[in-house]
Amino acid sequence: MIGHDPRLRDSEALANHAFVADLFFKPIPIRGSELAKYGLARAVYAYIGELTSYRYTASQLVLTNLCNDHLPHAPKGRVVLIPQTQAEEGLADLRRLISLARFELVFAMSEQVNYWLHALGFYVSRGRFEQKSAPKVRGLQHKPPFYEPREPRAFQSIAYLRHETTAGIPAYPIVHVRSWPLRGPFQKAYGRPYANCISELKRDGA
Repeated sequence: MIGHDPRLRDSEALANHAFVADLFFKPIPIRGSELAKYGLARAVYAYIGELTSYRYTASQLVLTNLCNDHLPHAPKGRVVLIPQTQAEEGLADLRRLISLARFELVFAMSEQVNYWLHALGFYVSRGRFEQKSAPKVRGLQHKPPFYEPREPRAFQSIAYLRHETTAGIPAYPIVHVRSWPLRGPFQKAYGRPYANCISELKRDGA
C-alpha cells in the first residue's frame, strides 16, 4: 500500500510509520488522540483485507508513502503538493523495496500519488489520466504549494482498475482510506469499480 506523506491530516503530528500502522500491532489505546490514530491503522488493514478478500495477514502487508519527507501543511481544504524531487526519491525507494522481496500487488492511494506513478514511469501509461491529473499552475505557484488536478474527476477513469507496472507487479489505484468505506458521492462514483476490483482479485487468486 502506497500512501501520500507522513503528516497527519489537521494535525502537526508526523507519523513515524506509514498510516501509523505500528499501532495496529499494539494494545488498543485509551486516549482519544491515540485512539483516532489506531482507527486509521485499523481502517487501512481492513481496507486491504476487503479488497483482497482477506487473502493476506497483516504481517504480510507492506505500507509506505510515496513521500516520506515532512511537507508543509496545504491551505485549508487543499491537498499538499508532493514536489517532483520527493516523488522521484519515493519511487526509487519503492523500486529498491520491490527488489528485496516478492510482491504480488500494489495498491496506490490518492489521485496525486497515482499521477506521479504515471508521470515517473512506474505505470505502463493508459489513456490521458496523466495529462488530466497534472498539477494546476495556480497550485504550484501558491505559498505553500498545493495539488489540484487540471481536470476534475480524472481519478474516476482509473480508480480500482488494474494497471501494469514497469516492475512487473499489477497495481490498483484506490481512493484514500479517509473516504473508505465508500458512502454517498464516493459510493456513487466508485462503488461499481470497487466491487469489480474485489471480484477480479478474488477470481485471479491475488
